Amino acid sequence: MAPTYDALVIGTGFGGAVAACRLAQAGLTVRVLERGLRYPKGSFPRDWSNPLNGWLWRYGQGLFDVKLLPGMSIVQAAGYGGGSLIYANVHLRPPAETFDTDWPEGYSRAALDPYYDLVAYMLDLQPITASARGLPTKAKRMRDVARKLGREQQFFYPDLAVRFAPAGEPMPNKFGVAQEGCNYCGECDIGCNVRAKNTLDLNYLAVAEQQGAEMTTQAEATRIEPLSPAGYRVTYTDHAAGGAERTVEARRVFLCAGTVNTTELLLRCRDQWGTLPRISDRLGCRYSANGDFLAFAFETREVWDPSEGPTITTSLVVDQGLGPDKTWFLFQEGGHPGQAAGLLQVLDMGRDFRVPADLLQKQLVRALRRRSQPETVMGKERGRFQAVFLAMGRDRSNGRLALRPLTRDMEVRWDVPSNLPLYRTQEQICQDIARALGARAVFNPLWDRLHIPVSVHNLGGCSMAEEPAYGVLTPDGEVHGHPGLYVLDGAALPASTGVNPSSTIAAVAERNVEAAIRQVLGNPTWTAPERAGTASGRAAAEPFRASMRMSTSVAPTRVVPREDPMRSVVIPEGGTVLSPTPVVGLRFTERMRGFINHGHLPETDYAGAEEEGKSEARVAEFILTITLPNLDRFLAEKAHSGIAQGTVHVHGLTPPGGAKVDHGVFNLFVDTDSYYERRMLYLLPFTGMDGQQYLLDGYKHVRDDDGFDMWSDTSTLYTVIRRGSDRHAPAVASGIIRLGMPDFLQQLTTFAVLGTTSPLAKAQALKRFGSMFMGNLWDVFARTKLE
Repeated sequence: MAPTYDALVIGTGFGGAVAACRLAQAGLTVRVLERGLRYPKGSFPRDWSNPLNGWLWRYGQGLFDVKLLPGMSIVQAAGYGGGSLIYANVHLRPPAETFDTDWPEGYSRAALDPYYDLVAYMLDLQPITASARGLPTKAKRMRDVARKLGREQQFFYPDLAVRFAPAGEPMPNKFGVAQEGCNYCGECDIGCNVRAKNTLDLNYLAVAEQQGAEMTTQAEATRIEPLSPAGYRVTYTDHAAGGAERTVEARRVFLCAGTVNTTELLLRCRDQWGTLPRISDRLGCRYSANGDFLAFAFETREVWDPSEGPTITTSLVVDQGLGPDKTWFLFQEGGHPGQAAGLLQVLDMGRDFRVPADLLQKQLVRALRRRSQPETVMGKERGRFQAVFLAMGRDRSNGRLALRPLTRDMEVRWDVPSNLPLYRTQEQICQDIARALGARAVFNPLWDRLHIPVSVHNLGGCSMAEEPAYGVLTPDGEVHGHPGLYVLDGAALPASTGVNPSSTIAAVAERNVEAAIRQVLGNPTWTAPERAGTASGRAAAEPFRASMRMSTSVAPTRVVPREDPMRSVVIPEGGTVLSPTPVVGLRFTERMRGFINHGHLPETDYAGAEEEGKSEARVAEFILTITLPNLDRFLAEKAHSGIAQGTVHVHGLTPPGGAKVDHGVFNLFVDTDSYYERRMLYLLPFTGMDGQQYLLDGYKHVRDDDGFDMWSDTSTLYTVIRRGSDRHAPAVASGIIRLGMPDFLQQLTTFAVLGTTSPLAKAQALKRFGSMFMGNLWDVFARTKLE
């Protein structure tokens, strides 16, 4: 029996909405599966007292899907309209040079511009300057700051998918859907309850439904399997029916579930279910966080008014260096709803809140949530003097999405140190702008404490390439080895865009679904009916309009070229102005070796476990490269944290070659309850050869005991190996790992200063680190004897 539908679309974000719309307009039978809910006008969550009431996907299929994966904190949307429901409305086209590397043949700015124009027409893009309400306060402040910092020529107003009509007056948009004008409430990124955002359910998806596409919400796709001789069966969980499992069949499947979810579904189909075995080994590779970086400014000199206007209204280009080492990113001013003002104060780790240093990602988030409870109510006036800073840029796109062996848990492997040049420059600009506002720059706590980025613009994992040896998809978005299976969302992009990626995702989807439709219809000139005013569009439109069910309420309109907002940006020869704020880092390598014993009790009898482990040659050792991205902050912060990467070997738990440590945490001289004691902390997560997660949880206890024990204190690591990913997980082994004198002497030769080529600056950085190190030892071992 033939599959029921011509096409099945999974997901309703910028790829899925485009696919559903065009496939339906082409007269094909279309079914759409969306895991989230529909959000009619006024239905977005607003219960600020309960984060579980409609906010989180994990609890009742809420709006925000937050994944705290090792190496990356990911924020996604779940709902009919995908990311358009919670993004900041910004639409930009990457500079032409973006497509010069990593993209397959046939992709360029010139080739994609007609599709960008089509997206701009569908979403009614326009800058904030089109609003009769005038510029919000924060937009004016950013314009003044750009001028003050000598960056006025790189300042511009990006296109926004916002309706700037009179507020409170419902009127039909060009697709016959009622919308109101923007009332400047600042709630774009938590769901626009007045329907002033041009979200995808009000345009592309509305047209798809008008053309007969069948929409099923609360339907989460879990498996894809090919049918014989052609087509696919998709299994999905029906959340509206208590989690019942259902299936649907189609001749072609367009997978658009969002970068992370799309890649995860294909990984499970290939590696867990075995239903799509021919997918390229490159699946999961070339993941990019699009250089996302989040910061804040508190106590601005003048009113910022973060809740006035759309979330983002301005942009600033930073362009430094040449060739592969070039740093390119956008800085964008941000805002937040007025009700969130108090919650942002929780993120200020410089305030007098005691958050333990030995917390990993999930534990730190829980601690911040506990701190947030007394901060939910805050004086309205005080909240007007804080700002949100957002940056995104061209990262190295060298991450990988993968399933852990045996457990099949999802993970992101993200190399922070190789992307530090970008992050370091973003930090500099955030500090410069905060200083120009008379404010304090404060960074996302997960970055500040653990050096884990937060990404809202996930890309890659199913990258396009001419050959399966280099990518998962053909240049037209079809999965190599599986005809009729397409990926049309951000997962298909082979590199970061450096700008807000929504327009690029949609433009690439427009290009590739057009190619798919031409193949299905056998019509090489088919084009979207909205382009019917063009010469090529007219040729395809007449037979289409005569034979297909096209709504009379949608009049074909000529799509005209749109001016690129970044066209006005001027980049001086040699690049944009260098930041006066130095950001210098440090890196060194440490090797330690010792012995552990499994199941030794009590676990705190480290010496006993060491002796037993030594007698049975149960070795534990590691080689770590420790990176301090920002020496100034490292010295100033109480946690004194760095990034630990390398290899750990634990007898009986890891393979002979050891296990990789990707996102370890190192803390130097953390304060204890006593002024005359310090601790050095090591938290090193790794995967054992049994596929389970383990944590090497160790500390060096620096205190002045009887005798001269400074060397012993700084070289002895009391160690517990835990089965799990946090410090509360059960212990499976314990012992002592030591730094030997030969290894210490070797370690001294590995110190390298990052972020500067100046010999003087390097010498000063090493001196400052050494002074801090020796100063703490002086406080512990000498001060007590002098007082």
